[in-house]
Order: sequence, then C-alpha cells, then structure tokens
Amino acid sequence: MSEQNPPVDRVIALIREALTVEVPDPDLDLVEADLIDSLALVSLITEVETAFGVELPLEDFDIEKFRSARQIAEYVDAARVSGGAP
Repeated sequence: MSEQNPPVDRVIALIREALTVEVPDPDLDLVEADLIDSLALVSLITEVETAFGVELPLEDFDIEKFRSARQIAEYVDAARVSGGAP
C-alpha cells in the first residue's frame, strides 16, 4: 500500500467538500444510506481522480468499490500503487 495507508480521512474530507455530505462512519454504505445518488457518484469519481491523481475508467467501474469511504480509499490506494484502476 502507499504511504497514506489508505487515505480514508482524505476521502471523507473530499466527500464533505465536493458533495457537502457528512460521512458519520467510514464503513457506512453511502448509497444505501441515500447520502449519494448516481449523479453524485459520477461527480465523486471525477473529484477522486483529480485529488489523488489517478484515472478510474468508467468501463471498469464497480459500484461495490465505491459504497463507503473506506472502500473508496482502498480502491484509490490500490490504483495509485498499480498506476491505474486495480
């Protein structure tokens, strides 16, 4: 894993800043809790790519990897290590 191991706090801050959504728990399912919808998810992907300098191709997108802040952080961390989507 990368030096930030994974960057859960950064992902939570990004969700708060980009989507104005408070994440009460890093393991909370954001979709099931109705905190984000499909449009917000697309915006979040763009914000994650910019903030972390990774490319997350939509053709390989798996919503299961974006359900919680922790899952997003782990996905981003793996993408940063591999140089692209894991």
